[in-house]
Amino acid sequence: MFGFFRNLFYGPERGEDYRFPWERDEDLDRGREERLARRRRRFEEEDAFHERRGPEDIVTNDSDERVNSKFHVRDVNLNIQKNTKEHHTDGYMCTKREKNQELVVRRGQPFIMTITFDRPYKNEENEIFFHFKTGKRPMTSKSTSIKIDMSEDPTSVGEATKWFAKMVYKTDTSIDVEIQPPCNCIIGEWRFTIQTESKLKEEDEPISLMYEHNVDVIVILNPWCKDDQVYMERESLLDEYILNESGAIFVGNYYQRSIKPWNFGQFHDEILSICLHIIRKGFNNMIDPGMGDVIKLSRVISKMVNAQDDNGIVSGNWSGDYTGGTSPTKWVGSVAMLKDYEDSNGTPVKFGQCWVFSGITTTVCRAIGMPARSISNFSSAHDTDGTTTIDKVFVRDGNELVEKKMPDSIWNFHVWNEVWMSRTDLGKDYDGWQVIDATPQETSEGIYCCGPAPVIAIKHGDISKVKYDGPFIFAEVNADIVSWEMRGPPANDWIVIKAETKEVGRYISTKKPDGKPYNGNVSIWRDNDDYRLDVTSEYKFPEGSLEERLAVEKADRAAKLGRDVFKVSESTDVSMTIANKDGFLVGNDFEVEVQVKNIRSERGRRTIKHLQVVVDSLKYTGQSRQNIVKRSFENIKLDFSEEKSVTFTVKADEYWDKMYELFSMEITAFAYIKETGNYYLKKDDFRLRRPDILVEAPRVVQVKDPFELKLSFKNTLPVPLTNCSLLIEGNGIKHKKTEESDVPPKSEWSTSKTLEAETSGELQINVSFDCHELKDIVGIAVINSKD
Repeated sequence: MFGFFRNLFYGPERGEDYRFPWERDEDLDRGREERLARRRRRFEEEDAFHERRGPEDIVTNDSDERVNSKFHVRDVNLNIQKNTKEHHTDGYMCTKREKNQELVVRRGQPFIMTITFDRPYKNEENEIFFHFKTGKRPMTSKSTSIKIDMSEDPTSVGEATKWFAKMVYKTDTSIDVEIQPPCNCIIGEWRFTIQTESKLKEEDEPISLMYEHNVDVIVILNPWCKDDQVYMERESLLDEYILNESGAIFVGNYYQRSIKPWNFGQFHDEILSICLHIIRKGFNNMIDPGMGDVIKLSRVISKMVNAQDDNGIVSGNWSGDYTGGTSPTKWVGSVAMLKDYEDSNGTPVKFGQCWVFSGITTTVCRAIGMPARSISNFSSAHDTDGTTTIDKVFVRDGNELVEKKMPDSIWNFHVWNEVWMSRTDLGKDYDGWQVIDATPQETSEGIYCCGPAPVIAIKHGDISKVKYDGPFIFAEVNADIVSWEMRGPPANDWIVIKAETKEVGRYISTKKPDGKPYNGNVSIWRDNDDYRLDVTSEYKFPEGSLEERLAVEKADRAAKLGRDVFKVSESTDVSMTIANKDGFLVGNDFEVEVQVKNIRSERGRRTIKHLQVVVDSLKYTGQSRQNIVKRSFENIKLDFSEEKSVTFTVKADEYWDKMYELFSMEITAFAYIKETGNYYLKKDDFRLRRPDILVEAPRVVQVKDPFELKLSFKNTLPVPLTNCSLLIEGNGIKHKKTEESDVPPKSEWSTSKTLEAETSGELQINVSFDCHELKDIVGIAVINSKD
């Protein structure tokens, strides 16, 4: 090359509707009027479509004689259909629009663009370079501005961690170029320029022609690439953890498990764009090299899905008052929420609880190519003081024990996420599934986020060795519950009543990875186990085993717990069991049964002088209880090995107006033994079923052809259902929200809705009915949509 080259930029305009990513980010932080004004100003400025140039640079078009007289690019074909199929990105609706199609590729894997020139390309006369840039102010030092030479050897291979381009085919005036983003590439929208220069000495001023294409290349993570941090060797699992848009999240309690159907919708139009915006916002609206590091990405996602610190996607609310927003139980998918977030200029969506945060986290992760699944932990401990134990404190009131309110709690269930990655910061022993949790419970390094923490480290109690938040997560699945009696004068001491080592972290569940929609029952728990994968053994050794106890003690030492609660042995007079009775629909009476047994090792009678059974309603988080009924039984005599039971009925009119939205209850039995003066305590969870929506839909539909959805359920309450609304969401279905009429007491509700399938395949349609009196009424249908 000779002399100083000036850059002459040309190429197709992007169109009036296009906004650069940083403009979309800024728009989401503005009001509507300011956003429209900004867009008008942009089109009035000649340089608005172009980033800042050098003082000698020229912006023109391909009709300029300075372009036409030289070897230059006429057209670029991104071969979107072929590339997306090979990159497993052909599901993204943005890649198959009629207009403004986008190319989505996975890093570490080549894609092919076809470049057409105005004349044949000759290596001895011409030179070609590729420039890829991301962000508003791309810089070479931050790997956001890249210049690539083109190899002409089709057999050449680039380095996995560097951009690489080679020509693989040549015709008269066209070449096919294979471009490979590095396996650690920053994810997001990359705009590109093709630079052409002459190798011959020119008489006039030397010029570099810079063809700017009007379609960006969106680069995401690649779990099919062995060099990517998210590589998953068992490719069949990716049908679920990357490609499945629909599924189910398990909720309820440990023996009454039901599901919340969920539309993850990661391929829905605009969802990828919104997810990338959220990630950039988590990096302070900058393109950061950390956006290529899965460890940092996952941590930012856990921060940005909640709105606690940085105006993220969802505002949490456990108060029961959802004025000004939507009840968390109404949501059945991520798409409606993410669209609401965008439509409201980045205002957090109201409201969410743990399964909502998890569902959206799954969407964001799968959208950017990070294998992810929602995990439900039943009897989940919330340890607020870092001791890895859950402490309950009781005081005597006559013959009764009264529980004091404490900050620690046991949630009926809690839902978080696992994401798959190699832990380059910890070593291969900690590769695999990692816990992240977007529900804002406790702060981590000063912000409301959690993880990633290796699941294998949680199992072994290695919480002091690994980042991030190991002690908190360990307690959620394997804390011991220690019940204390606080005795007043003259002793003024604390007595351990009970140390429960097997109650926390039960039936840890996720949907089976079959890559298909969930098509099982909603609220009858025995009928959804065919779709449930139990992963408890990945988090803990068998309860009571030596390995499990050693893991607990190791975690306890790491937490520097100052009291030895692991060697507590209870005196054994009687055992108590609360019978698991299920299947009761809300609005009906239900029965409580407590079984007591003399379990003395020596012969002799035991007398339960006072047995108190308390039924409380409470939130699934274990907080804000209301007493429903309290029953007392006196002088129950038990001979050696004798067993007896007490039973009573709780009437519907005793409980229905005291219940919280998920109809969770806690049954507590206290027994005072006459002969020894010992207290015995037993607690168990219980909940009532809500009616399910019967969803009738055709088994086969045609894309874009309207079809009818018939919906019905019975109001089982003795009062009318008021302020009723309906939400329908599904993969390949445009979500629909409608207001519905009141439903009279003990009556049938029915309606029909007309929908259209936007894509082909098996589609899961989720339906949610919400009202003031009864929450979490849902239904499911699976249809087969054909082109």
